[in-house]
Amino acid sequence: MHLKPDVMQLNRQTWHGFWSKLKQFGATPEGSVAKRMLAGIIIMLLVINGFNVVNSYVGRDFMTSIEQRDMSEFRWQTLLYIIVFTLTTLVAVSYRYLEERLGLLWRQWLTAEAISRYLDQHTFYRMHLTSSIAKPDQRITEDIRELPFSTLSFLLIILNATLTVFAFSGVMWSISPALFLVAILYAILGSLVTIYLGKPLVRLNYIHLDREANLRSDLVEVRENSESIALLQRERRLNSRLMRHLQDLVDNAVSIINVNRNMGFFTTGFNYMIQIIPALVVAPLFIQGDAPFGIIAQSAIAFGHLLGAFSVIINIPYPPDSFAGFTTSEAIFSRT
Repeated sequence: MHLKPDVMQLNRQTWHGFWSKLKQFGATPEGSVAKRMLAGIIIMLLVINGFNVVNSYVGRDFMTSIEQRDMSEFRWQTLLYIIVFTLTTLVAVSYRYLEERLGLLWRQWLTAEAISRYLDQHTFYRMHLTSSIAKPDQRITEDIRELPFSTLSFLLIILNATLTVFAFSGVMWSISPALFLVAILYAILGSLVTIYLGKPLVRLNYIHLDREANLRSDLVEVRENSESIALLQRERRLNSRLMRHLQDLVDNAVSIINVNRNMGFFTTGFNYMIQIIPALVVAPLFIQGDAPFGIIAQSAIAFGHLLGAFSVIINIPYPPDSFAGFTTSEAIFSRT
């Protein structure tokens, strides 16, 4: 029997299993290394957000020096720009490296744990007899692969968004309280519309994984039973079944493409408007002589960072594949 998408839910039992496995991982030697990696990642996130704030002020003074035709200040701000960009690049690349290594370490431990449980006490044989989990080999490889990387990425996006809000709220408020409120309202509107448009993707993406597996499983069956298929002349029946699985896969993929198209119309326009909203609010201050020219550039930088943090739902992959990966992998761990 196949696991249906409507039973793959994030409920209390799921979260309990997740935290139980996470604690078990933390108690291992690999978990100790993972904790140090995570601490390094958090420190780098703090540093990156600090550099982003500094960059907004450097950008402000850089543009102001151009407007005032101050060549010596322009050269100095250019040098600061290069220094900040260089340091930010080094930290950002190191951050990405640690994130990938941590995800790989987590996946290695999870996969080894799943394989051990799969082979222990003839679990693999009992699962085959009862068909309690469809295609356990796929669950152990593909779904567990998605769990650490997607979950870690999702959690770090949320953490980075939180740090960005704290880092840039003061900057934005000092520039224009009105622009700060506009950023919040614009982000709330964008997030609500994105959730509404993207909600069908949760179910569609899980179904897509299942239909990919169905097609691949039948092709493997053809390869493994080629002799008997040829002797019994079952090619026509297998062709019919393969075409049916292929059509199911294509139909679901078209549904995903249609939802992504609808989301694209909104999110693309949403992101384009980010470029002009800060200028519409702050430019009058410069025209009236109440702010330097560089404040327009700083407001655009701060607005972009703050809005990106508030509207994090719009910018993350939807849905995180780790949800489907965890629920199926956890079923193997539970031995039920």
